[in-house]
This record gives sequence, C-alpha cells and structure tokens, in this order.
Amino acid sequence: MQAGWIVWGVIAAASAVGIAVLVRTRWLQSRTLEKCVALSVGIHVVLAAVCAFVGGFSPASCGTHDDGPMAMTVVMCTEPEADATPADAAEVAEPSADVAADAAAETTAPPALVPIAQAEPADLVPLLDVAADADPAASERATQPATAEPADAPPAPQPKVPEVYADRGESRRAAAAAERGGSVETEQAVQAALAWLAAAQEADGRWDAARHGAGRARPTGGQHQGSVGAQSDHGVTGLALLAFLGAGSTHRTGSHAQQVESGLRFLLTRQRADGSLAGDAEFFAALYCHGMATLALAECTAITADDSLRPALDRAVRHTLAMQHPLTGGWRYAAGDRGDTSQLGWQVMVLTSARQAGIGGLEPAEARARTFLQSVSSGQAGGLAAYRAGERPSMAMTAEALVCRMFLGMPVDHPAAAEALTMIGGSPPDRARPNAYAWYYATLASFHAGGPQWERWNASLQAALLPLQRRDGGPLTGSWDPDPVWGMHGGRVYATALAAMTLEVYYRYLPMHRQPGRLAQAP
Repeated sequence: MQAGWIVWGVIAAASAVGIAVLVRTRWLQSRTLEKCVALSVGIHVVLAAVCAFVGGFSPASCGTHDDGPMAMTVVMCTEPEADATPADAAEVAEPSADVAADAAAETTAPPALVPIAQAEPADLVPLLDVAADADPAASERATQPATAEPADAPPAPQPKVPEVYADRGESRRAAAAAERGGSVETEQAVQAALAWLAAAQEADGRWDAARHGAGRARPTGGQHQGSVGAQSDHGVTGLALLAFLGAGSTHRTGSHAQQVESGLRFLLTRQRADGSLAGDAEFFAALYCHGMATLALAECTAITADDSLRPALDRAVRHTLAMQHPLTGGWRYAAGDRGDTSQLGWQVMVLTSARQAGIGGLEPAEARARTFLQSVSSGQAGGLAAYRAGERPSMAMTAEALVCRMFLGMPVDHPAAAEALTMIGGSPPDRARPNAYAWYYATLASFHAGGPQWERWNASLQAALLPLQRRDGGPLTGSWDPDPVWGMHGGRVYATALAAMTLEVYYRYLPMHRQPGRLAQAP
C-alpha cells in the first residue's frame, strides 16, 4: 500500500511539473484550444486513476453490505394520563424537533401569486410575497377573509410617497415636465419607449439581454471585452423597471403595473442566498446588474411602502454593503477590489433609494464612498473625476461623480460642482457620437444643479437624443439602437431604458436645487 502511494505521488508530481513547463513555454501559443482540451483530458484521467486507487472502484454503500444490524425508532404520541403532572403532559405532547421540522417543511410551500388584473378582493395578498421571508403577521392578515365595510366607510389611506419621487404621479408629472424643460416630444418619446419595452418583455417577466443584442461588443483592449453583457438579464430587467417606475407605474398602479409586477417577480424569485440580484451575469457585469436590479427594488419599495418587498431589499442592500472595500470605500467586481467610479454610481444610488425606503445604518458606507470620491478627484476645486485613482479625468466619470457627491449631501452650489459642470458643458450631446451612459449621468448632474448650464444641456440633449429614436413603424419603433461605446454590451433594452430614464429627468426626481438645505455651505 505504501509503495503504491509513492508511485502515484511520483506520477502526480511529474504530471504537475510537465504541465507547468508546457504552460510557461511557447507550446500553447498555437492551436491553443485543442491543446488546452488535451491537457484537461490528461489531468482528469490522472485524477480519476488516483481516486480509483484511493477509494476503490465500488462505493461502500452499493447495497452489498446491508446485512448488519439495523435500528428503527418509532415515535408515538399518546394522550397524557389524567394523573400526569403538567411537566409530564408537556413532555408527552411535545413532538420531537425532527418531526416538527418535517411537518413545518410540508406546510410552508410558497403561495401562488395572484396577478393584479385577475385578483378578487378576498384574494389580494401582499404582492410578490415570498413565504419564507415574509412577515408572518402580514401574511396572516393578508389571508384573512375579507369583511364587508359600510358603504360610507372612508377609503383606505394611501402610502405617502417620498417627496423626492412625488412628481412621477399622474397629477404632477405633466406640470413638472413643462416647468423644467420637458415637451410634448419628450413625453411622446418616453411613452413610445415604454411601449417597446412592454412588448419586449418575456413571459417569465425578464428582459432577455442577448436576444436584443447584448454582449456583441468587439474586443478593444479596455474594460469589459468581448461578450460581457450577454447574460445580464437581471441588469437590463432592473433598467426596464426603472424606466416604468420613472413614469409613474409600480406593481400596484399605473398603465404598466403588470409589466412591473412580472419583472419584480422574476428578480425576487431568483435572488441568491447572499442577497445578490446579479443572476447569471458574467463576472465583469455581475455587480452592475445587482446595482441596477436593487435600485429598481428600492425605488418600488419606497414609493409603495410594500412591506412584502422589504426582506428581499434588506438582503440586497446587505450584499451591496458587503461588496464595498472597507478602506478605499469603492466597489468594483469582487469584494476587496479597490473600486472604480463607474460601479460607485449605481451603488451610491442604491444607498440613497434604500434610505428613502426606510433602511437605516447606511452612514458608514456613505462616508467610505466619500473617501473613494476624494481618491479619484482632481482639478482646482476637486470637481473632476477619473475612472480610477491616478488616471486622467473624463466627462462621463466627472458627471457620475458629481451625481454621487450631490446624493451624498454636497450642496449644489459647491465650487466642486461648478468645476464639474464646466467640464460637462464642454462636451454637449452630439448626435453623431451617441453615448447613452455619459448622457444619462450628465443629464442627472445638470438637472439637479439647475441654472443656465442645465438649460443649455437640455436643449442639446433633446436635439441629439430624440432623432435617434426608431420611428420606422416596424417592430423596433420606440427603441434606441445601442451606441458604440457601451451599448453593445447592454443591447437594445439597455439603450432604450437608459434613454427613457434620461428623458424622464423632468419628473423622475425632485431637483436637488429645489430641496431645502441643498444650497447651504459645504460641511
């Protein structure tokens, strides 16, 4: 036996050395795929031989050794005798922990969800309630039989929508758009985009990223090469939901309530145990997808005050917090990465919307995010920003960083904001060079700051973005073609949802320059 171990050890060591030599030489530089397959097959053959030698060719429990003694435990429950003590009676009546667990497992199957359009009053339950995580008291209340109310009973009070989202409502949306620079054309473009998104939704509630062109970018030598984005269904589903939410629909109300309900259901039924909403996204796209999906969930929870959404939101926010670097304050692809500004934008918006939904304890994460922003800042007032520390600033990252700074409490009249807006204003939207990602963040930054720069940017934005919308009467009408910068990673759903959110800016948020205290001196 000992000699056998020595032989196999020598074989394994020789194989490892041989593989290392082959990998480090020029052997793999031609016909790489075929040679990698051959190496893989060889390694698995060696591993199989070692496993067979160590464990034998027959498992220990194939049914050939069942002749030993067997034990059977019978659990019986009887009524306590009349003269039994209370303690004895409790002991007899108490089933074993295993039996109780089995019984509980058989009775906690998730209830079927009732579509809004088909629900009867007595059948209404907290929408998207996942039984394993729902508040037991809320579930019990929801399943009680409906009781008749007097004819003159006042209507049930509606949840108070946070003021930051209140302009999305039907009664305020048109007035807000007219006052802040919107037009009939911008609203028509939004409605056409939402119609296309509604038609593009899959039967299970998701938007299929690959079906609509995601992951087709050509390798450029930069970040996110090749087919990254093809599996980003959760991310583009989050963006589509944000577009519907931005125009006033939720899973309870609005002309696209059914689409929002189905999309939320898709995300929540596939949330991972660690809270991630990234789905099957590739490594480089996973945290983007998680951020986009979590942002949609947070906004919907904040607007509707639907407690059945809160457990999933709590888990998703905890995942966001776990992915932040504890020292640099940034987010990137994996926990422990030092961070980049592009990822930071989505995660900071998650924190901001989670706060609106009533989640507390976010101050340490927000403080760390400010630390990261300082590390990527440059310029005389610190208003410019780069993708990562030590790199040159860009308009897109400067706009995204400015949005984050304002969301994190920086006054809109701070010198850093003025410096950032100057850089943004120097690169107005150009129809010949579309960049949905940069335009989205630059629009948010300009809108929240207000003033003449916003008026100039808004005019340029409408002149560039509106003519790019498909209006040919075919199946793509209402959508936007993916731009050549990042659009081929996200596809048509990404491009259309982001364009719609950009044109919803007039009412999607209350502008920060209108919010009390946002013109105070910097802390």
